[in-house]
Order: sequence, then C-alpha cells, then structure tokens
Amino acid sequence: MSRIIDDVSYPAVLLVGKTGAGKSTLGNLLLAQPYDNGPFQVSADMESVTQECGTAKISIDGVIYNIIDTPGIFDTQLVTDKILEEIAKTIKKCKYGIKAILFVLEAKRFSAEQRGVLEGIRNFFGEGATNYIIAIFSHATKAQIYDRDIMRKAWNQPVCSFIEDIENRWGISPNSDYFPPDDPTHQARLGEIKAFISSMRGVYTTEQLEKSIQEQEKARRQKEEEEERKKQEHEEKLKEIARKEAEEAHKRKVEQMERERKAKQEYEENLRRKQQQEAEERQRQMVEKLKQEERERKIQEENLRRKQQQEAEEQYRRKLEQMRREQEREEELRRQREREWELRRQREREQELRRQREREEELRRQRAREEELRKQREREENLRRERERQEQQRLQEMYRRQREEAERELTINLKYLQ
Repeated sequence: MSRIIDDVSYPAVLLVGKTGAGKSTLGNLLLAQPYDNGPFQVSADMESVTQECGTAKISIDGVIYNIIDTPGIFDTQLVTDKILEEIAKTIKKCKYGIKAILFVLEAKRFSAEQRGVLEGIRNFFGEGATNYIIAIFSHATKAQIYDRDIMRKAWNQPVCSFIEDIENRWGISPNSDYFPPDDPTHQARLGEIKAFISSMRGVYTTEQLEKSIQEQEKARRQKEEEEERKKQEHEEKLKEIARKEAEEAHKRKVEQMERERKAKQEYEENLRRKQQQEAEERQRQMVEKLKQEERERKIQEENLRRKQQQEAEEQYRRKLEQMRREQEREEELRRQREREWELRRQREREQELRRQREREEELRRQRAREEELRKQREREENLRRERERQEQQRLQEMYRRQREEAERELTINLKYLQ
C-alpha cells in the first residue's frame, strides 16, 4: 500500500487528473504491480478514493523517483481548500523537485470539461508547469493500445493542439485485460512513458509553485478588492436611489392630491354633462322611435302593394299558361284527327286498290259509272275539308275571345292596384 507523505527523498513523478481517469491504475502499472492490487487504491466507481496524496518509490533507468498519486483536485464536486492545501504541502516536501506531471485523461473526445481540467492544472501549477506535463491516455481500445497511430488518428483538433503545446509528450496506459503485464505491447507502452520521464530536462521546483501560489493569492486579493470597491459603489448607488425615490414619492403624493382634486371637479362636471346627455339621448331616441315606426308602416304598405301586384301578375301568368296548354291540346287534337283521317284514307285507298284489282274487268266495262263515282267522292272530300276549315276558324275565334277577355281582366286589376 502507498503511504501518506512525510518526506520525499527523490525527484517526484506527479499523477494528476479527474476522478476515474485511471491515475491510481497507471501508478500501480508503472510499479509493475497488478492494476487493482498495488500500492495505490483503485476506485470501482466515480467517487474519489484518493483524498490525500500517497507515494511509492519507482526506479527508471537506475534512477529512483517518488511517484505520487493525488486526489481528483480538478473535479468540480471535490475541489476544496483542504485538498489544494494537501497537494501544495506535498509539492513543498519535494525538495528534489517534480520530474514530471503525468496528466491522465480518458481516450475520448477532448471535451470542454477536459480542457477545463488542463486549464486548472496550469492555473494551479503556473504556466511553467507545461514544460513538465506528459499526457497519458487511459481507457483506450485494444487497437489504440497496440498501435499508437490508431490513437493519434482518433484525436480531434483540440487534442492535437494540446499535444503540440506539450511538445508531443504523450503515452498510453495499457489495459491488462487486453495485454497482460508480460505482453510486449504492455511493456512497450509503459516503457514509452518511462522514457519520457527520464528524458525530461530539469525539474519543477517548489519555488515555482510558491511563485504560482503568490500570483494566485495576489490575483485573489485584487479580485476581492475589486469586488469590495464595486460593493461600496453599489451601496452608494442604492443610497442615492433611495434618496431620489423618497423625493419622488413625496412629489408623487403632492401630484396625486392635486390629481384627486381635479378628478373630483371633472367627475362632478362629467356627471352634470352625463345627465344632460342622457336627457337629450332619451328625447332623441323617442323621436327616432317615431320615425322608425313611420318607416316600418310605409315599408309594410309598400310590401303589401308589391305582394298584391305580384299575386295579380302571377294569376295572369297562370291564366296565360293555362290558355297556352289548352291551345296545345286543341292543336294536338287537330293533328290527331288529321292522322286518323289520313289513316282512314290510306285504308280506303288500299281497299279501293284491292277492289280495282278484283274488278278490273268490270271496271273497264263500267268506265263511265266509275267516273261518276269518282266525282262524287271528290265532292264529299271537298265538303269534309270545308267542314274542317270552318271548325278550325271557330276554334281560333274562340281562343282570340278568351285571350281578349283575360287581357281586359288584367287591365282592370292593374287599374285597381294603381
């Protein structure tokens, strides 16, 4: 198990990052211990197990370092003055300085939250700490662990920019489930991280941290002084606003009393005008009502006259229609009689023709008598036609009299209505 730091006798390798990023797991792997059963306690959930800094010794290329696991100091839910003080106290104990700062982040899109973690590291340690940061990607896929190029292709623009800022110092934390500790890929990934640690020039000193803390304290004091100045200005403004509001309230009260006096006068004047207007309105409504009744009476008389005229016109139209239908019936009757007469004549001609064929010999002998009979039929035909002509003239005369009678009745009705 790691121990709480009392003294750091060698250059330090600092593990930083969010809770659950895999800091403790990486520390155990660098120490060649099982990732979940080494000096640094690993959490199975997102709550930080590491609340105080712990340390263990590690040898890289024959040089001994103190590897230090830190709490999730940049988790918004866990950042407290006590944790910041704990890490600052730990760094001050590193009398040989900090060799490297391993920034552990999950191998996914470089989100705004992760950028915030990086910014928190820079603010806490100061800009000089950037020269000692090594980015370590955890929770990588099997392919990404096996081939660094696959990991590099998965980066977005913010990740590429971040890696350039730290001079391309980055590595991958191996996953023992994919590659056991004796696997060459597992050893290669840890070897790359150790090589970066060994190649770091110089160390991050406690003086740099003190300077960063002093700068942060100075910025904090300036911020507090600015806030206090703004607070005093705000209070002065509130007092001035309160004084103006009191004066405005007194002014409004005087104006309100004057408005109430004027309103009372206006109310009495409006009441008198309203009573006068109501009397005039009642008189106007009475006159208007009489005029309306007169207009309605005239409209009723006009409607009655129009109705009577329409009824007379309708009666005349019906009578004319009746006469037209009767004339059509008489015409149809006449055509029917003509058809019957024509049919009778046709039958007679057929009978005559038949008789003529039967009596051809006799007709030749009685030519003279036949001629006489022919003349007699012609006279009968002329007589029949004359009767039909007289009958037609009688019907036309009767229709003409009926029409004249209807026109006389219509003229009488129109004169009566006018």
